[in-house]
Amino acid sequence: MASLTLGSVFGQTKLKYQLKILAGEQGLHRSLRWMYVTEDTSNVDFFQGGELLLFTGFSFENIAEFEAFIKMLISKNCCGAIVNEGKYIFEEDISQELLDLCNEQQFPLITMPWKFYLTDILQEYSRQIVFHKHEQDQITYVFQARLKNAKPFSEEDETRLLANHFTPHGNYCVCVISPRGEGDDTPETLLRRLSALAENYLNQVTEKACVFPFHDYVVLVFYDVSAVEIHRQVEDILNQCALSNPSLTLFCGMGSVVPDVDKIHISYDRACAAMLYAANQGKRNLSFDEMDEFQLFYSCQDPLVLGQFTSILRPLENYELQHGNQLTDTLRLYLNSNGSVNQVSEALDCHRNTINYRIKKIEELLQADLDSKQIRFQLQLALSIRDYQRLYQAGETT
Repeated sequence: MASLTLGSVFGQTKLKYQLKILAGEQGLHRSLRWMYVTEDTSNVDFFQGGELLLFTGFSFENIAEFEAFIKMLISKNCCGAIVNEGKYIFEEDISQELLDLCNEQQFPLITMPWKFYLTDILQEYSRQIVFHKHEQDQITYVFQARLKNAKPFSEEDETRLLANHFTPHGNYCVCVISPRGEGDDTPETLLRRLSALAENYLNQVTEKACVFPFHDYVVLVFYDVSAVEIHRQVEDILNQCALSNPSLTLFCGMGSVVPDVDKIHISYDRACAAMLYAANQGKRNLSFDEMDEFQLFYSCQDPLVLGQFTSILRPLENYELQHGNQLTDTLRLYLNSNGSVNQVSEALDCHRNTINYRIKKIEELLQADLDSKQIRFQLQLALSIRDYQRLYQAGETT
């Protein structure tokens, strides 16, 4: 669903209020989430992205303070600013440097003549914001209920979808973005900021997507968009989010494409799995289809079945509870090098005799012949399943 953009309301009210955009016209695609009439610069810290600021400038002692305020709004990813120009702030006093910055950052800086009241335009814009937010909350509710698989799809849900350019049947794909790192924002505020950035980007490229915070993630629901295009768009979103939040590390998982909206919980669960796998592999953006054998393990939801394959490792794991994990590390390298003692010796910087001793100890504990291709396969499979279990057990507790 396309969000309410500043450009849409600006276009409707431009003549009525004699609005003039001084700079940042390319930023009219920004989502308009809320409006503030303020002269207090200390409020900036509470902004979450998408706010449109209206002010007269009477609290600024000079033009430098005004320009510093605009720069703060840009840093907070606000939607734009409307200045009631003609008494405290004059267009001719605004520096070219600030105008260039607004153009570069695609931040709309708009003036309105002093003869018009801020309260009039505030009321008009606020009505549209509230109405659109209600519509957006309705479609977000439909998707969130589907992500949790919480209730059957209803006629009311279908009506909401159709009203927002979605259909019950069609190709849906869910992506999740997880921010990692410390910052000044609360987790909730951070997710709102990232959602606003993602929304601003999608406003330019597609109407067939919906963005919202959900649990600890930013969730993107794409409709009838190819997997290749989704991957490209997500990469662009991650780049923009990283530029605005350099202290964060972002990981994204892309779920499988599903044939109708009632199955997007499948795509969501797979997107979460892909995100955890991406973080484990140190990759920023990964699809479920790129998870190799982990796709197979994920598809088996019975821990008893997986446990049957990992039981071969139990004697080794019991031994290592007291002696450390040298044997498992040696076994993993030995299997990955197709049984080459020389390669294991070089990788671990150990003498060949030490490696041979460890291999014999492993065979003794497991009562298995590591020269057997079948045994090697069973052990390689067991180690992969154990990696999978540890990764997703850790993911469930974070």
